[in-house]
Amino acid sequence: MPALSGSVALVMYAALRRALFLLPPETAHAFALAALKVRAGLLPLAPPPVAAPIEVMGLRFPNRIGLAAGFDKDGVCIDGLGSLGFGCIEVGTVTPRAQPGNPQPRLFRLPEQRALINRMGFNNLGVDHLVAQLQRRRYPGVLGINIGKNLTTSLEAAAGDYLLCLERVYPHADYIAVNISSPNTPGLRELQFGNYLEDLLAQLSARRQQLAQRWGRR
Repeated sequence: MPALSGSVALVMYAALRRALFLLPPETAHAFALAALKVRAGLLPLAPPPVAAPIEVMGLRFPNRIGLAAGFDKDGVCIDGLGSLGFGCIEVGTVTPRAQPGNPQPRLFRLPEQRALINRMGFNNLGVDHLVAQLQRRRYPGVLGINIGKNLTTSLEAAAGDYLLCLERVYPHADYIAVNISSPNTPGLRELQFGNYLEDLLAQLSARRQQLAQRWGRR
């Protein structure tokens, strides 16, 4: 199929944007995820991403533009996102158990700033669901997985949630991000300080070493 001219593409984008803005933000987000799943089914082979490689922490990224966690929390359209040319894709945040997140409305548009306010609260279908998606993916590029703790897990028990997620996603990830920064899970950011942080990082580092030996990859 021939590529669309720049002017036609801009007209189509403007029309689609206006249509999506008629929907509530979270509904538009769900629609975008569904459309990307369809796209993946129509494109058996993803086009190569723009080549401007860079190496970071032993990983070679094809370019510097990556998709951050939060857009595809459950890994349901990794292949569709992969076909857009990102240098990496990060999915999550995922927690051990499924949880609904914060009450709606929790996603707000700021059109003048071309921005969003996100108060989702780690809504996701749980790590087992995510792993099932990872096992089916065809996307061959750099994949990051963002892990967190469940809302009902105390700070004292938080390390257990992170360790469980680390172990489940380790074979499928090129890198793993530990989310202790979200302001939308009460108390989560306490893990950034003092004994909580030292204990969490020590346990994760020790488990990572064990998993590296088990899987033969770091």
